[in-house]
Amino acid sequence: MNKLVRDHKKFSLTVTGLFLLLIIQSPVHAQNSQTIQDSLNFYNEVDLFQVLRKWMGKPPKQISNIPVRGVKNLSILPVVGYSPANGFVVGGAVSVTEYHGDPKNTRLSSALLNASFTTKKQILLNLRFDYFTSQNKWYISGDNRLLFFAQPTYGLGIYGLNNQTYHFSVNGGDVTRTDSAQDMRFNYIRLYETFSRRIYKKWYAGVGLMFDIDFDIKDQDLSLDSPQHLTSNYVYSKSFGFDTAHYSANGLQFQVIHDSRDNPINAYKGTYLNLAFRVNPIAFGSTQSSTMLYYDWRSYIGVSKRIPRNLIAFWLWGVLTTSGHLPYLANPAITWDTYNRSGRGYVQGRFRGNNMIYEEAEFRYRISKNGLFGGVVFANFTTASNPLTKQQVFDSVAPGYGFGLRIMMNKKDRTNIAVDYGIGNGFSGVYFNIREAF
Repeated sequence: MNKLVRDHKKFSLTVTGLFLLLIIQSPVHAQNSQTIQDSLNFYNEVDLFQVLRKWMGKPPKQISNIPVRGVKNLSILPVVGYSPANGFVVGGAVSVTEYHGDPKNTRLSSALLNASFTTKKQILLNLRFDYFTSQNKWYISGDNRLLFFAQPTYGLGIYGLNNQTYHFSVNGGDVTRTDSAQDMRFNYIRLYETFSRRIYKKWYAGVGLMFDIDFDIKDQDLSLDSPQHLTSNYVYSKSFGFDTAHYSANGLQFQVIHDSRDNPINAYKGTYLNLAFRVNPIAFGSTQSSTMLYYDWRSYIGVSKRIPRNLIAFWLWGVLTTSGHLPYLANPAITWDTYNRSGRGYVQGRFRGNNMIYEEAEFRYRISKNGLFGGVVFANFTTASNPLTKQQVFDSVAPGYGFGLRIMMNKKDRTNIAVDYGIGNGFSGVYFNIREAF
């Protein structure tokens, strides 16, 4: 049996993961029934906008406890902060939510637009959205980015923990690395547009157009002269036949989604499951053909009937490369998920692999009785594989943990300002965001 599991590791991990999802998800069904007032109970709470109005001597706005179709909730926030991947950041973010149907039978739609500049000479333009038509007949989502970027890479797999080294051969020579930071500059275009039709209650099925384009890639630590210094991007690209300066992974994604969350911005209960299979053919502009299996599961379990904000949240996502090879930068990596929230405790891109599994648990709780302040504590782990060294998922695991503060920015849609401090193996950092981590 052990030999069978080892020989079919990808398959067994996938089946085991889905089995665990079904077990863990089953007791949550009793939480799915809800009223509008229960899922958006904000009347007696205080948010940052109310505090600012009071400081400026303005009378409080009169708001209704009943959500209304077609009324936009707008949160505008100047971004002045710091992140491990970007350095100091200056820019702005706009969060918009709205019901496009009767709130009794239509989910809340949301969009997040941000533009920023960083001290690492980066320009970041992002637009993400989740749009539900009336009665949730259609669910349309997008993750669109244009990045003029600089970021170190650390190779594939889980290496560099406690000075862990690995060996591989290239061009007949042996190379030993610990995968310290390898500086890179590159430009990146991501266009993910998915269209899903409700097929039964809270289940959706659909298709997506997916484009990942990396160009003008500069391996700043690469040296082919004496003394030679090879980088992970160079070795991987040469080993699998990719150009080192530009490549693409474009294709179609077929997906099934289950979503019973009471609020997609900041859920207090419910579950979310996305299973997707992606095909990247050369006909769509991919540098090489490949296929991928993607899964994303989240669950929210309340621990207090009196304070719905007190809850335990779970997140599991992963990508398996089921055929072919992805370009180096197109391989899944921490903090490259839709909202750049995974991997707290490490810098963006610290772990990358042709197969990756990420899991996180978070306890969320109210601090102030008026709801203005909240807190979180979290723990996560990442595991990834490396086809060059034959490292498999779960051969090595990178743990992370930390805590954070939440400031209620807009109580109508539960938009929070999030400030987290994450600690990993040999790294720690502060993370500023709008909305929850997941």
